[in-house]
Amino acid sequence: MARQESLLKFTGKLGNVIGYRNKKDYLLRSASAVVRQTSATKRAARDFGTASKAGKLIRHALNEYLQHCYDSSLTNRLNKTLGEIVRADDSHKAGLRVPVAANMQSLRGFRFNSHTGIQHLLAGNPVIDNNNADISISFPETAISNNKATHIIIKAIALSVNFAQQKTHRLVSEAVVIRCGEKQILPTITLNPDRKDLTLIMLEILSCYEVNGQLHLCQNKKGAALDIIGILPPMESPEAIKSKYSNKAPKLKIIPSYIQPSRRSCIMLPVVFSSFPEG
Repeated sequence: MARQESLLKFTGKLGNVIGYRNKKDYLLRSASAVVRQTSATKRAARDFGTASKAGKLIRHALNEYLQHCYDSSLTNRLNKTLGEIVRADDSHKAGLRVPVAANMQSLRGFRFNSHTGIQHLLAGNPVIDNNNADISISFPETAISNNKATHIIIKAIALSVNFAQQKTHRLVSEAVVIRCGEKQILPTITLNPDRKDLTLIMLEILSCYEVNGQLHLCQNKKGAALDIIGILPPMESPEAIKSKYSNKAPKLKIIPSYIQPSRRSCIMLPVVFSSFPEG
């Protein structure tokens, strides 16, 4: 490992040397001459690529909100968690694994900002109530923590993700502005997200200070939090459930049984003997 001391520092491959950045330092390392990959290594690399692609999809969908909660370690931390989720898929072979909705509960509690979380800005944990299509998020009565800011802004975000089609749908609630240092009952935030796909429920809290009647965001890294507080699996439509559990067995044709006629119904014809005169 060598440190870059020149005025023009670089990252990436230059000849047989690779430059990279570790926090504030620019370092150098030699590139491998030959890279040999076994079949198992290639399958693991494909699974890691699937996890990285899923992490990129989530980050791009939340790009507007990550500006306040930027963390240089976010990409690696999110890819690591998603990599564990992909490897937990036991319904597909290695190299073809996908992030299954049943394993996505590992993302619950994930912090997009590693410097702080919502529990540092709120005195209590929010409660999610899933009423069919509506998602309600309620807060305890004494929810405002002892924060140096004068106000906090709370938003709920529902992100529906379809990893197979690389599509997302985002729904954001109205902002709730709360003055710090006062005991009050926070209003319940209600969302109606698209439940056809996996849905991530997130809570964003921004600390603000008031100057001349206007609110300004705190520039401290610990003043903004964006956490995943719930993972909702996709909800099947009533038509899909009906077709799933409908009886698909072929219909049986009923053949009437043969009824043997009774003896009384039989007609007995008499035997007639005719006689002719002799001669």
